[in-house]
Amino acid sequence: MEERMSMRGGGWLSVCQEGPRVHMEAERPADGKGLYKVWLRGDQGGRLLLGTMAPEDGLLRLRRTLSVSALERAGCWPQFRAEAPLAFPFTPQHTEKWYCEQHPERLLTDPVLRGQVPGPMLCLREGEGFSLSAPLRADRPFPMPALFCLARPERREGRLYLVWRFGRRGRPIPPGSTGTP
Repeated sequence: MEERMSMRGGGWLSVCQEGPRVHMEAERPADGKGLYKVWLRGDQGGRLLLGTMAPEDGLLRLRRTLSVSALERAGCWPQFRAEAPLAFPFTPQHTEKWYCEQHPERLLTDPVLRGQVPGPMLCLREGEGFSLSAPLRADRPFPMPALFCLARPERREGRLYLVWRFGRRGRPIPPGSTGTP
């Protein structure tokens, strides 16, 4: 039986299980903005990169066949959701816009914080520093708990986000501070 679900970030993922194998096909409109990657997010915190979508017949598509056991090991079976974030924009990111940073841990110097990064996060470049942001969700663990007291809540597009500011060396800056560690 085939199931079709919408992906966060746009598009659809079709899933069809045939015995021990699961066939997946992701598609989204080709908008010319850049390259999109498809991720599976398990309901218990697992995540799995399916791959990068490629142009085909005016759409962006990705096809994968995985074993049920591989999906289970990744924590993405039987319950999961799919997302297709813009991974590599074709145009340079403007400093005043948030973008999806695939590896925010690379921006941080503290090994504890690096280990607490929940995965790709929104990033905003600000002068010599930057801000990272993640949605606040009651059904998920608090992202970067070591920085709990430094999180600034912010509402964007009707959703509540947590925002942390960092200096040029990737060190946290307390809310209201003008310093640049």
